Amino acid sequence: MLVVNFLSTMVLARLIAPAETGLFSVAASVVLLAQAIRDFGVGEFLIQEKDLTPHKIRTAFGLTLVLAWTLGTVIFLSRGWIASIYGTPALADLIAVVCCSFFVAPFSSTVLALLNREMAFGILLRVSLASNIMNAAVSIILAYRGWGAMALTCGMLAMNVTTALVASLSARSWDHFVPSLREWRALASFGTYISGANIINQLSGRLPDLIIGRLLGYQALGLYNRGNGIVVIFHEMVLSGVQTVAFPAFASAHRSGENVRQPYLRAVTLVTGAALPVLAVISIVAEPLVWCLLGRNWVGSAPLIPPLALSYGLTLFAPMVSLYLSATGWVRMIPRIAMGLQISLLGIIAVTANFSIMWVAIGNIGYGLLNLLINAHYLGKATGIRLPELLRAACKSVGVTFLCAVPAFLVVNLPALAGQNVLMLAAGVATGGAAWCIAVFLLQHPIVKELFLLIHEVRRTTHPVT
Repeated sequence: MLVVNFLSTMVLARLIAPAETGLFSVAASVVLLAQAIRDFGVGEFLIQEKDLTPHKIRTAFGLTLVLAWTLGTVIFLSRGWIASIYGTPALADLIAVVCCSFFVAPFSSTVLALLNREMAFGILLRVSLASNIMNAAVSIILAYRGWGAMALTCGMLAMNVTTALVASLSARSWDHFVPSLREWRALASFGTYISGANIINQLSGRLPDLIIGRLLGYQALGLYNRGNGIVVIFHEMVLSGVQTVAFPAFASAHRSGENVRQPYLRAVTLVTGAALPVLAVISIVAEPLVWCLLGRNWVGSAPLIPPLALSYGLTLFAPMVSLYLSATGWVRMIPRIAMGLQISLLGIIAVTANFSIMWVAIGNIGYGLLNLLINAHYLGKATGIRLPELLRAACKSVGVTFLCAVPAFLVVNLPALAGQNVLMLAAGVATGGAAWCIAVFLLQHPIVKELFLLIHEVRRTTHPVT
């Protein structure tokens, strides 16, 4: 997935200008704001439900079908009005294409939730990989032909269609696709809280794009999203895989009556030990990384990377809190967390976007700190795990990060490498990687044990005992 994202990002950055990327971001944001309503917590319900019956599965599909098709129709009919707000008629065509995703999404959402419940990660990998490859292929081909923002829009639609097709073919039973509303009360009692939190999260995730695009223009929005996108690629490289496994694992342990307090603290240690050094190194090599990955047209996004990386790094000290609460039945807390976080983020964006895009990136540091404090507060109420325990769990990871960052910084800033972006990037990444390997052993970080287990598993898989 990382390889696909890297290659597609490198190619598209050279084919599509920042302003076109910003225009696409606005169109995608308008449509994705409604996604939280469409999902209605159906996936989370299917994963955590102890007494999952065929009728509940069919109701999940039926409810998703009704919500998705209704929302898709409403957004399609409103596209002209939305485009008039931004004074960009072309925005209406982009919204029309993107909202078509709502009509195919129901055929994948319930299947993917059930595969997650069963921890069928091999099948989930095939679905994700196929859809991302299709997204990259369609986007690149159309961008090469000069379609601009529409290329990204069609790529997004192609990804959703592919997800629906591959997921449907991977379904354990075609009975899932018989719509029903018989068990709607069971889903509504759970989905109301999850959907409320998802709506708030989507608002916070998409409204900043709408605010920045309106106050600072599509060019600034394009640079901001590319800088943020680079950080997200490396952040998600560690966290997305962990989250995919953690949610059904926490839910399974909860259904079995196990205590997942210590596994959560261990997850904090391992996640921070892997992700914090990565975020530190990409902050140090930000300019040569952008130059090599995106090209000189996007160098303006490089200064945005360090503050954005710091913001994401702060959130890693209390990761996956909403997933944990959802998996263990504490769903009433999730909307409160989402409301506190998103009001904070929107307030920060609304103020900083009146100055410059750099101030928006710096403002994200404050949001990262608030994210940590709010999540730690509610985690403590649910589990008794307090902020000091979280900080102790990540203590060695901070030490590893420091030992990685210092030599990488010194190497990148050698006078002999000045202006040589490729060499600066290679030297910084190689030095940071080597320093990480040494640091985890010197500080006896628990991730060392995981590395040996991984090596053993690879050997066992590639050389099975006969």
